[in-house]
Amino acid sequence: MRKVLVVFSVIQLALVVLQFYLATFGAFETPKPANPEAAAIGWHVMNGFFVIPAVSLIATIIAVVARAPGKVIGASAAPIVLVAVQMFVLFPLAELTGATMEKTTPSSLYVLGFHAVIGLLLLGAAISAWRGAQAHARAVTGHRATETV
Repeated sequence: MRKVLVVFSVIQLALVVLQFYLATFGAFETPKPANPEAAAIGWHVMNGFFVIPAVSLIATIIAVVARAPGKVIGASAAPIVLVAVQMFVLFPLAELTGATMEKTTPSSLYVLGFHAVIGLLLLGAAISAWRGAQAHARAVTGHRATETV
């Protein structure tokens, strides 16, 4: 189960790195599509709101089953929390400060700037989960090797 945790932590990390690529992919789409739902940024939204949290939930469950340390379990679960902060705190706060799909205000831009900061926290959590999963898998492997001697 520890190897499965390592695999899922790698998948989680890859999805977070992909999220940065998809953000840039959508940001540089020119000309801007008339229908925002058809925009290339939709891949970024889908990956961030659905795929990353789903994989994070699975990785967290695997970390619990694999009896990983609390830090690894927390780092595996952190993407779910950070996506929830984006959806339920950051974007509503941006709307309160005047952001809409058609326009932004200076104050909403200050708030929306934290979208990238939260993305960096997400990347840090994914790296931490991956490193922790690797260390947990190595520690157990080393422990089993000394038991057979």
